[in-house]
Amino acid sequence: MSELQADVLCLQEATDEALLKALNFPTCLTAPSSGLALLSRFPAASHEILTYRAASSRESSPRQALLAGLSLPGGELWAAVTHLSWQAADEPVRLAQVEELLAWTAPRRPRLLLAGDMNAEPSAPPIRRILQSGLADLWARFHPSQRGNTWDNANPFIQSHTVKFPDRRIDYLFLSQEAFPLVKPSACEVVCDAPREGLHPSDHYAVLAHFA
Repeated sequence: MSELQADVLCLQEATDEALLKALNFPTCLTAPSSGLALLSRFPAASHEILTYRAASSRESSPRQALLAGLSLPGGELWAAVTHLSWQAADEPVRLAQVEELLAWTAPRRPRLLLAGDMNAEPSAPPIRRILQSGLADLWARFHPSQRGNTWDNANPFIQSHTVKFPDRRIDYLFLSQEAFPLVKPSACEVVCDAPREGLHPSDHYAVLAHFA
């Protein structure tokens, strides 16, 4: 992870506090009850946590979003990370969670970076709704004809899961169109998709965007 030299790192299912501290980011914000973490080399002037009212009856833990106002050299950028409900039957719940997320982030929309495990493919209603709000899907912007799967059944971590899904892209980086002049996205790629020392870093691959 350190080789990526990330300035902002958005994590889900990040429950290991020792690991987060070992990553050694000056800013380390967490939502412990939902396993979200937002790490940054930039200071955070403020941060907030949203607990979704829309919840799946199939889940016992809350679903949340974590939002921070990061002080960049060119101005403030709002960064948010979330993790939506995962089961196939929860599509209406995911869409409702997205509606809550968009309403919550609306005042910061002109300068918003949204990251997360959306548990929805690009053609699904929750993703279409995010795009309708004016946020750009950075992977699709640079790779319009490529799948960019982040859930890959070739990953050994997935092979032990009892619920099976096809290979698909469910992890995203979205950026508001108005923020392009501030951070100027120049590339987007899928990373952490190969084993290191015999192990994959996660059951998901990561999405990395480059900005100027």
